[in-house]
Amino acid sequence: MTEQPKAVAMFLRPLANLLQQHGDDPAALFAEHGVSVEDTFNPEVWISVDATSALLTAAEDRLQDPSLGINMARRSEYSAFGGLGLALSAGGSMLSVLQRLARYQRLISDAVQAELVVEDTTVCVQFRPSTGHVPHPQGIQYVMSSLMRLVRLRVDPALNPLEVHVASHDDDYCASMARYFRVAPTKSDYYGLTFDRKQAAAQLHSSDNRMVAMLEATLNERLAEQEKGSLVIQLSLWLEGQLPEGEPTMTDAAERFHMSVRSLQRRLTDEDLSWKALLEKTRRTLVERHLALPGTTITQLAFMLGFSDVSAFSRAFKKWYGVSPTQFRASETSQNQ
Repeated sequence: MTEQPKAVAMFLRPLANLLQQHGDDPAALFAEHGVSVEDTFNPEVWISVDATSALLTAAEDRLQDPSLGINMARRSEYSAFGGLGLALSAGGSMLSVLQRLARYQRLISDAVQAELVVEDTTVCVQFRPSTGHVPHPQGIQYVMSSLMRLVRLRVDPALNPLEVHVASHDDDYCASMARYFRVAPTKSDYYGLTFDRKQAAAQLHSSDNRMVAMLEATLNERLAEQEKGSLVIQLSLWLEGQLPEGEPTMTDAAERFHMSVRSLQRRLTDEDLSWKALLEKTRRTLVERHLALPGTTITQLAFMLGFSDVSAFSRAFKKWYGVSPTQFRASETSQNQ
């Protein structure tokens, strides 16, 4: 039997606050759906997304509010998203925040997969069901609104996405999304926000790069523990340790994980990955973790990532981010002053 998808109970804390402000007893409504308000203060409690969806529907009906998720976001604190929320609020560039969201979103829910699609001129964060479960529109509205609220508070209050994609066809819901995001939503088969790539280079005010690095190290440990059965996670962590010695091959990985190259290739294909894509993904994770830290030179970073020389690293970096490592660091430094 397929395990029921779950989400952290803290996700619902803003809903309890919203109900209380409307004069409703959140404890009673939560209890009707087998959820305790006390659990929303415990980062270790996970609950079925069937229960969260039923609770969101009941709250939406009771409050007659197609903007339920938006109003939850307005009453939310970063800690409602656990360690991920703290890591996002620690800042960096908008792009690095979106990358962090896509990488660590699984720490708050396994029902939805966040994916970042980076094109030449745009950056899009997409939310799709990862287990066959249909995400509750208000739950996704809450996540998207929380992200937008962070960006407007810490980058620019006038910042708007280029596009908003929704998988809901409810007119009131779409109208509420248009008002908050200031963009008419496009009906699609996924939920997502698309930003201009130049916008995404902007730094969040009061960023703390050392805090980002510490929180990411903690989140990596939690992700590895949570998904210790996942071959991709194990491969990524192994690559992080191997890259300083030079770029490992797929044959090296197959030997380390006791399988044939063909089996490894098939397992990666099942995850919509290639060996080259996994290498690039791991390298970019390391870049985002270390480049912003004072004292790390470009040369050190190049060899930490397994490149043969600095010029090879610089070419790859420019392909990923559109600028050289030196330009990227100078931009971050000037925007943090």
